[in-house]
Amino acid sequence: MLAVGLPVAFVAALTWLVVFHDGRESIDLERWANPQDAWTQELMPGARWATDELCGPEFPCIQAVTSDTLTMYRFAEREFAVVAAEHFGEDGYLTGWIAVRYEPGALSAQDRYGFEYGISCINTWVGEEGQDC
Repeated sequence: MLAVGLPVAFVAALTWLVVFHDGRESIDLERWANPQDAWTQELMPGARWATDELCGPEFPCIQAVTSDTLTMYRFAEREFAVVAAEHFGEDGYLTGWIAVRYEPGALSAQDRYGFEYGISCINTWVGEEGQDC
């Protein structure tokens, strides 16, 4: 009985992880608040926590990191991230529960694409726009 139950439980858990769970929901913005790698430091100069000043009842993010080039907002509910990214217009980007607002003219189109690809592929096999990760 145990020999049958373990494989079934494993398949059920794997199915849940692949089909129903989106790993982007649990992305913590801490690594961007104090970037240690040169690539992130270059794309986000002056990065720092901004949760206390940017998140609140009117803008219900749970984490925020700002820099000279962009600001990242993490939300508990994906719907709020979608609304925020749409509100930012051409200077906005959405991936999972994170909305990004770019400072106009601060990053090249190539740098934006590289940043978007990088954050879209964290904790997932397929990015927000269907790209393989």
